[in-house]
Amino acid sequence: MAVDEGRAWALRTLGADGVLVREKIPEIIQDCHEKLANAQAAAEMNHSGPYGYIWRRCLDQFVAVLSRLPSAELVTVGRHKLVAFNGVVLFPWRYAKDRAAEASTRPFAVSDSRVSLFTQRHPDPQGRLPIEFDHPELSAEEHALLNEESKTLAETLEQHRVVVVPYASNPSALHSIEWGEATLGSDGYLTFESLESLLALGSGSLVDVGPTNDGFAEGPIPRPQLGVKQEDQTGETHA
Repeated sequence: MAVDEGRAWALRTLGADGVLVREKIPEIIQDCHEKLANAQAAAEMNHSGPYGYIWRRCLDQFVAVLSRLPSAELVTVGRHKLVAFNGVVLFPWRYAKDRAAEASTRPFAVSDSRVSLFTQRHPDPQGRLPIEFDHPELSAEEHALLNEESKTLAETLEQHRVVVVPYASNPSALHSIEWGEATLGSDGYLTFESLESLLALGSGSLVDVGPTNDGFAEGPIPRPQLGVKQEDQTGETHA
């Protein structure tokens, strides 16, 4: 049986936990979106200041949730504590409030901390466990692929590799979640080798993952239990 290309990319890039990381990322962002959207509604404010902190919650939750995986590494880059797998750092990025633009068309290098993701040598990881774990979520073909890629993965540990997770959202809707390995150009914009949409994978729960709801692939994830109309947002603090 052929290996799903999205799962294969996750294994090649992040190692044995890559498939689980791919599944958990949209769940994390969806959960953050729902909590901050409800906070925005409860605040009853004319501007969207409360929701604007979704960037901070996503950063924190990436570490809190993904660091539980066996091969997770905690690294500090700039002023951010981040999680990495096989030396590849993950960075969630709210690049837009709607789906009108692509992530590659929005400036990324708006702070020294973001630039340092691509220029600072990533410190030695903390917390990597020198033991192997079973991965029942992987098929026999995926185990074979992982074994083939193990040498290549080991050779890339010293490189400055970053997988950026761009997402577009506002208090009314979560419009997109994507991920891909990125490089930073001298103009401050990102170039992605490829981008995979993860929006349709995020229909489960962080606690109890249910079957995939294909309806999420057809449009934005709605804000739950909220009836406030979409409003223009003020600028947000840059991570």
